[in-house]
Amino acid sequence: MTRGLIPSPRFIEYLSGTVAWQSPLRISIDEEWRGVAKTFGADLEKSIGWSVELVGEGDACDVEILGLPELDVEAFQISVAARTRVEASSPAGVAYALTVLRQLGPASLWSDVPSAVASIEVPCVVIQDGPAFAWRGLHLDVSRHFFDVKTVCRLIDLLAAHRLNRLHLHLNDDQGWRVEIPSWPRLSEIGSTRRSSPVGHEDDGVDDDTPHGGFYSASDLESIRHHAAKRFVQIVPEIDLPGHAQAAIAAYPELGNVTDSLEVWTRWGISDHVLSVGPRSLEFAEDVVLYVASLFPDSPVHIGGDECPTIEWEQSSDAQSVMRDHGFHEARQLQGLFTKRMASALEREGHEVLAWDEVLDAEVPKGMVVVSWRSSAKGVEAAKRGLDVVMAPMQFLYFDWLNSLSPDEPVALAPAPFATTWEKVYGFSVVPPDLDPELAHHVRGAQAQLWSEYITTRDHLDYMAFPRLAAFSEVVWGTASTETDFRPRLEEHVERLAAMGVHYRPLDVDE
Repeated sequence: MTRGLIPSPRFIEYLSGTVAWQSPLRISIDEEWRGVAKTFGADLEKSIGWSVELVGEGDACDVEILGLPELDVEAFQISVAARTRVEASSPAGVAYALTVLRQLGPASLWSDVPSAVASIEVPCVVIQDGPAFAWRGLHLDVSRHFFDVKTVCRLIDLLAAHRLNRLHLHLNDDQGWRVEIPSWPRLSEIGSTRRSSPVGHEDDGVDDDTPHGGFYSASDLESIRHHAAKRFVQIVPEIDLPGHAQAAIAAYPELGNVTDSLEVWTRWGISDHVLSVGPRSLEFAEDVVLYVASLFPDSPVHIGGDECPTIEWEQSSDAQSVMRDHGFHEARQLQGLFTKRMASALEREGHEVLAWDEVLDAEVPKGMVVVSWRSSAKGVEAAKRGLDVVMAPMQFLYFDWLNSLSPDEPVALAPAPFATTWEKVYGFSVVPPDLDPELAHHVRGAQAQLWSEYITTRDHLDYMAFPRLAAFSEVVWGTASTETDFRPRLEEHVERLAAMGVHYRPLDVDE
């Protein structure tokens, strides 16, 4: 029997005794929610070979799932007894409740390798739970290093296991364009592959001279979206423009500001090559972002907007002419032309728009959601300006940073002393302490970031994500307490991660 629930419920009371379950596990559930139970059944079959039998209302069952409309959309209640009862107001709430029931059992219920289990003992318990924040996400950079559909879907499963509900996919950058656009075929033909990548740290100046590439077709992204929907994870696609555009310019040189031909960038960092501010480039930005958005019809769309160098615009007579036409005094104001163009187009199609916090450096279109990465202070600034914000400050939630200051850690984005331990993540406050409480409603939630310059394999992705993502899940669920409380539960939880085949970073041994 385990009590290592992560994230911790809002209310939990352990009662005396246990309940024995065996296959087939009988579940009574309303017809419209049966897909959730079938997904749960597939998980049990994969891990321990059990089947789930869906029975009618009033029939003998092990788990009875009932609708309770007055609960919040992601909330749920559980009472484990001879006839276990689950109550929720939505399929997502049901899915979260079933996730908790799996955590109440042995780690074998999460196994990636089938094992024979005759029966399990589940503790009698009462749980009332629901998240504090609607946005509980992870960002994955598939541009610097490409991860295939199978790896992304596996990551979605891991997010769902921690009751996280957003996966933000960073689909383009200087080092690679990762989504096929039918009207711009050279993006995938040319822009998706670079000829070489750095080995070790960027500063070492060593290259592997090995091509790296890959991109998603529309059917690939549809597969990811459908898989995510089963897990109640929303995919948030990102097209990052007008900076981070060297791969696009390598494919279509006419979109850039220089006459020299460019290649897909083989360095990390930020290329100075950005889109020109001519009509063709603005049309390009609108066209590609609308196409990608069409593949995710119910999703918000991220339009990037970070780290856009202005040196080419400052040296371009065409850009200077555009500045005069608009009455701009600084080259950085030109970025707003792309922000407004893409945001307006997406909003016309019914999509909510997100952007990195650099958009705060100029006028921000009404209704845009700011993703605050430079610091929590940028989130405070956004809220003060009446904008909703997703907190993603690099000082706490950039999981491409070192896991610790140990010299044994693999190469990461920044050297010591820039490290983010799981303890530091666990101490993060989603709502900044200095934010006026009356503005706290602007904080949608938070997301962690996995930038992939130094993450080249699935196992390394696991290592950088866990156990930090487990700590983050409790923070953004809203039930974080103390490290003393969390550590024993985390020690139990990594047994589940191991069962799932996750190559997590081992916990440091307490001195």
